[in-house]
Order: sequence, then C-alpha cells, then structure tokens
Amino acid sequence: MDSRPRPFDIVHVSSAHPWTDNRVHLRSAATAAATGYRTALVAVSTDGRADRDWDDPDPTTGVYVRRLRRRRRAARVTLSTAQAVRAAWSSRARVVHLHDPELLWSVPLLRAAGRAVVYDAHEDLPAQVAGKEYLGRAGRRLAVPIAHAAIAVARRASFVVAATPTIAERFDPRSTEVVRNFPRLRAVDHGLPPSQRRRRIAYLGALNRDRGLSVVTALADSLHRAPGWSLVVAGQIDAAVDRRAFDAQIATGRIAYAGVLAPDAARDVLLDARIGIVPLLPTPAFRTSIPTKLLEYLAAGLAVIATDVPAWRALVDGFDCVTWVPPDDPEAILRAVQAYDDDPALLDRHGRAAAEAARTRLHWGRESGRLTGVYRRLGLPDPIGGLCHGM
Repeated sequence: MDSRPRPFDIVHVSSAHPWTDNRVHLRSAATAAATGYRTALVAVSTDGRADRDWDDPDPTTGVYVRRLRRRRRAARVTLSTAQAVRAAWSSRARVVHLHDPELLWSVPLLRAAGRAVVYDAHEDLPAQVAGKEYLGRAGRRLAVPIAHAAIAVARRASFVVAATPTIAERFDPRSTEVVRNFPRLRAVDHGLPPSQRRRRIAYLGALNRDRGLSVVTALADSLHRAPGWSLVVAGQIDAAVDRRAFDAQIATGRIAYAGVLAPDAARDVLLDARIGIVPLLPTPAFRTSIPTKLLEYLAAGLAVIATDVPAWRALVDGFDCVTWVPPDDPEAILRAVQAYDDDPALLDRHGRAAAEAARTRLHWGRESGRLTGVYRRLGLPDPIGGLCHGM
C-alpha cells in the first residue's frame, strides 16, 4: 500500500519569485487552495531557509510550500530550475503551473509524462528584452530571437494564462485565458482620507532606469519646493544601476527607503501616504502592461500621478483618480504634488475615486474565477462538495 500523502491537484512553480509573491502565491495558488484544490507551491526562500519536503500548509492561504535556496542568476537558471521541476514532479500534481520563462524547458518533459502544464505569462517576453538597453544593440539582437523561441515552447503548454490581453495575442486563443494581475482587497485598506495622512509620496516596486529611478531621485531633490513632503520607496533596486544619487537622497531624509517588503507590509506603507507615483518610461514592454503598483495605489485609496500611457488611461476609464504627466519629467510630477497640496478637496476626491475603481472593477475577485475555470477545463474535478479537500 502506498503510504505517501495523496497527490496534489495543482503545484505552482517558480525558480525566480519569492514564495511570498503576490501573483504566484497570494493570488494564484491561494485561489486554488481556497476553491478546494489541494495546492502546493515551489518558490524561492526569503530568509535563506530551504525545504527538503513540503511544509505544513501556510496558515493564511492553505498552500503547501517548498522553498528553494536563493541563488545568483547563473546558478538559478541551472540548479534552481532543475530543483524546482524535480519538486514539482515529486508533488505528483495533475496540473503543473509554471511562472517563469526559465522553466519552459520542462514543458515537453512534463507533457510527455502525462501532466497538464499551465504557463503563466507574466510579461510580454519579446517586448521586454527588446527594451533592455543594458543588453546593448548586439545583446538585444541575440535576446529577441531567444525570447521568440521561448514563446514557441510555451505554446506547447496545455494552457497559457496571460497577465494582459497583449500578452495573450502571442498564443492560441483556444487555450489561452487572460487573468489580469489585479490586487486583493483588504478591509483595513479603508483608512483615512489622503488629506489626513502624512505628506508622503509613495513608490512601490522594483526600481531601475526604465522604471524611473532617475525621476524618483530628481523628484526627491526638488521636494524642498514642496515643504513637508517626502518620498517613501519600497522595493528592490536594480543591482546594475548607479544608485549613488538615490542613496544621497536617503541621507538627506527626502527618501525613506523601506527595502523589500512582504505584500501586506507594502500595502500598509501605502496607507500612510497621500499620493502614489508611476514614473515608468513608455518602453515597448510597459506601453501595453498593467502596472501592479498603479493597482495597489488604487486599492489603498491614494491619488495617483502617472506617466501618460494610453493603455493605463483606458484601465481607469471613468474614474477621475489620476494626474497624467509626460514621461521622464520630475518637474511635472512636482507640479502635480503641489496642486494636490494646494487643493485637499481634489486630493480626497481622487482618493475616493481610486478606492471605488479598485472596489468595483480592478480587484482580484473579478479575475480569480477565470483561473479556476482553466483548471476545470484541464480536467480537475469541481471541488464543490469536498472532491478535492483533505489528505
């Protein structure tokens, strides 16, 4: 008699994302578990801890977690990907949900072994690498064909989950579902109106050149013209960029750098700010993306100052909650901050509209059913009635 625990229904797999990641764990895997599927997660440790077997289910989400050691890029795409796929195999899950392009090599192997494979396309990979200036012209000429080759392999998955409609266009519509990266709503997010919070401008997420590092730094340098205001930044700073000017602003106190935070802690930072900024440059990848930071600001009821990108305007169409500014223009952002400071009624009106947009349209509850629908189409039994509960 087989004494092993019964197989998982679904295993989510990432060799690049931390196990606390919003989309991978707290949205996708947590939704599967909440629906009743026995759900596992393989992802990267945040504290150096590596698991040899499945942990007990996470007390918040009910997801069984197996953490991989964090490694540098070269070791990650070799050792970590192999470990992640091996762990997914050992889970005996009927559905393997992959979250990274570097795991795509395993799609044919898993399919041949009878596993249903979902590839979660978080980014428009060819557009993303085409916009990476640090690769240089020769590097981009090499990287773009490789990205297209990865897309060709991804098309061999049983199903593709795409984070945006633009990403979905690269795949067969008969086996592709758009599941947008909208935020989860929390009861505690209904806090004070923005005008009653500290005079803080928030930036949430990774920072590099394309994401507006120089804009954030220049804005901080000019905040003496907006007395009482400061910047709070939470997220990873790209190791490849020169951050000396950014660090100098931290030393002056104009930037409060909170480091890399867990998702709920990052949302809590926003609840103590008045404005959220989206200074991303309109690169090929960002022009058709859905910036998660914008959505997080809306969920926290912040007024928003954002680069004027048509796709982002369309996202919040009907909600007057954003001041749109030209790209790479810290002076325009400063003027918008001063306008909000001079008109608290405008600030609060935009904050209320932001919260309404999140509550009525732009939240994960509207997307989660699309994901569980994918699992049902792949043959998992409907867990209603206890078909997928328990050991």
